[in-house]
Amino acid sequence: MNVRHVVIGIAWIASLALAAGWTSAQTSTWTPLTEPVIKSGEDVGFRIEWLNGRTPYGRLVIRQNGQWIEARIGAPGDRQVLPAPPPVPVPPVPPRQ
Repeated sequence: MNVRHVVIGIAWIASLALAAGWTSAQTSTWTPLTEPVIKSGEDVGFRIEWLNGRTPYGRLVIRQNGQWIEARIGAPGDRQVLPAPPPVPVPPVPPRQ
């Protein structure tokens, strides 16, 4: 075995160890809340369900009949946002000779 191969192997193992150490240092702590907290106005709010460090994660909610329900943003799945394109015209038939 060549000395060059040994040096390359050691450098490769060292780079893997360095990458593993850097990756483990990047992990953050997710903290689930025992009971979701709702920060709200009159009828619209944000339900905080998790904390990633100091950053809240949750869902947009609305008040309907005194209950907080999750809001779905966008068009319903059964509706088309854009109209269907027109059908492709049939190509003309070449004349027979």
